[in-house]
Amino acid sequence: MKNYKYKSLFDLWKKTCDTYQDQVAFSDSRNITNITFRQAFKELCFFSEYFSHLGLKKSDKVCLFAANFPRWLIIEQAIITNGAVCVSKTSDISFKELNFVFENSDCIALITDNSDIIDYLYENDCKNINNLEFIIYTGENDKFKNVDKVIFLSNILKELDNEKEKNLITDWNENPDDIAYINYTSGTSASPKGAMLPNIGMSYVVEELQKFNKIKSGRKFVVTFPLSSAGGKSFVLLCFSEGCKVIFTRYKDFYTVIDNEKPDYLHCAPKIMQTIHSKLMEEVKNKGVFFSKLYKIAFAVSQIILKLEREKKNIFIAGIIKKIIDKNIYKQIRNKLFKDEIVIFVGSAHLAKPLEDFYEIISIPLIQHYGLTETTGLAVSNTLESQKEHYYTVGIAFEGTTIRIIDPETHAELKPNEIGLITLGGIEIMKGYYKNPEATAKALLENNYLNTGDLGYVDNDGYLTVLSRYDDVIVMSNGYNVFTPLLENEAKDSEYIEQIVIVGHGKPYLSALVVLEHNQYLSWCKRNNTQALEPNNNEEFKKFIIEHLNEKIRRKTDFRYFEKLKKIYFLNDKFTVDNGLLTTTLKTKYKAVCKKYNKEIEDLYKE
Repeated sequence: MKNYKYKSLFDLWKKTCDTYQDQVAFSDSRNITNITFRQAFKELCFFSEYFSHLGLKKSDKVCLFAANFPRWLIIEQAIITNGAVCVSKTSDISFKELNFVFENSDCIALITDNSDIIDYLYENDCKNINNLEFIIYTGENDKFKNVDKVIFLSNILKELDNEKEKNLITDWNENPDDIAYINYTSGTSASPKGAMLPNIGMSYVVEELQKFNKIKSGRKFVVTFPLSSAGGKSFVLLCFSEGCKVIFTRYKDFYTVIDNEKPDYLHCAPKIMQTIHSKLMEEVKNKGVFFSKLYKIAFAVSQIILKLEREKKNIFIAGIIKKIIDKNIYKQIRNKLFKDEIVIFVGSAHLAKPLEDFYEIISIPLIQHYGLTETTGLAVSNTLESQKEHYYTVGIAFEGTTIRIIDPETHAELKPNEIGLITLGGIEIMKGYYKNPEATAKALLENNYLNTGDLGYVDNDGYLTVLSRYDDVIVMSNGYNVFTPLLENEAKDSEYIEQIVIVGHGKPYLSALVVLEHNQYLSWCKRNNTQALEPNNNEEFKKFIIEHLNEKIRRKTDFRYFEKLKKIYFLNDKFTVDNGLLTTTLKTKYKAVCKKYNKEIEDLYKE
């Protein structure tokens, strides 16, 4: 085995806490909880011993169902340090999905912040619920309908406070190949699958991320992804390992925390980047009509300058104009939310090209990366420098990782720039799906390469471009194949669109289900002196929005004449995690959307 910087996750924790001892490692958005690196390591050792006394043994599974909170990673690592396996999910998802994970994982203990989850599991007589070794409740004091043996985290912490200083764990003979996590996918198919992730996989991912991202000690990182997401966790551990203050917050408080803390680093899904774009555009409007006109002119000029820069045309006057525009226009916009030094890491899906261009133009640095639950979160990344040079890509493979692009049907390896199925090999690849040999056989190919299910290509320099899910390919009735996410990415650049799903499998033309940005719709009606009817009854607006979106789609590279929308249906309800139409990393569940709105889709094809 290669001589890695970290032998295991415990090794990562010990080296990090030894280095940054009295700096703050974990905090909450209200600064009530502030845990230093020294204290974090003490708590890790205490919880590890506490769990052992409660009966936790090597290879046992513990379900951790909770929203992000400052002690999440400490508790998780204490589980893993015992040689046990952490099975985690955010408590914000449906109880039905949590019930499936609870039963499928064969867990022997439960840790949660939601008393309703405990009551639900008991009321539904879930498998093994009466045989649990322990239940720990991390929320505020609460009453439980069925259980009197719940241990409150607040009481455990009192024991910790009374604990005298003693020798902490200095060595741990864990096997790097041991399973540290079983991370369940978000269930975009019939049932979630539990990816078994090795201990060394996560420490390797963090080690590689350190090479791609110049993280500075003492800076602030605000957590956005749920820690049950392997990719989200890897960036929290990255910033932790480099001595950052990691701040936990609920998404509803996200913009308040951003304003108060002015973080140095963020890790965001494309959906959040779209929302940030909308917020910044609101700021443009709030500055008045004159500023809005100036911005529109400046942005048009900046698009020309960006094109010249990417074509390596060094025009002196363009650089001067760029600095003037940035100082007088863009700085006023971006500083509404961020300080100039911020860096945003973007993952969970590829960013739409117009959005990447927007952030490049207004000087908010982005670094895109790529990976899946099954790759322990990440396997490919850009740097700040390479993102500018290799725009629209998600980067190159980690040092110990290999990308192979293969033909989806024959599995023959393809040449650079040929589109095919993305497969990945490396130490971070899962060991398989828990109790699911059939799914494992489909996902793990020869030599343990992971079939990611994504289409893309690698250029001559090794940089990966992700196009769409292979399953997202729509085959129209005329035989044409359409990669709908590519079209949706272009359409999302519209100020009128909050969410969109393009449909048309087995149909003669493409249609779209759209969640409108309602204020933009009202503004359009006002400008056009038309009554603000229910959007589906406003034929004039429907005609406008279809042509408007088709104009956006026509910008797509290699646009084909049949890639256009003919009909549209406006939805009243957004896609959310709660209604089962978004994953916890904010990806749209295409099949779930089509199932829920099957009647509306069929009506679009009635002549």
